[in-house]
Amino acid sequence: MTVNEKIIQALTPLDIPVTADFYGGGEEEYITFNYADDRGDDFGDNAPLHAVAYMQIHYFAPMEKNYLSIKKRIRKALFTTGFTYPDVTDATLTGEGIRHLVFECNIENESELLES
Repeated sequence: MTVNEKIIQALTPLDIPVTADFYGGGEEEYITFNYADDRGDDFGDNAPLHAVAYMQIHYFAPMEKNYLSIKKRIRKALFTTGFTYPDVTDATLTGEGIRHLVFECNIENESELLES
């Protein structure tokens, strides 16, 4: 299973649209995600034994929405799926009326080392 598939599978039960990179739908509350970094790790015999994907998961919602419960649920969903415990940064820009939380975590990316 790819990292994208793992994120979508983990967050779909929250009943919030989840998509890679850009959300073009009409909902006010949604989640997008992107790779912040993707690199080899634990090198041996001049080759990586593991690949690690460093991910950013972005939660967007109206400012007036109480976000504390969903923040906990997103963190728990990612962590129980195998990601490291996410760091959360509030990247909200004042004046836009949209809350933006960024969850940063990583996971071993087994699919990266598989033959195509």
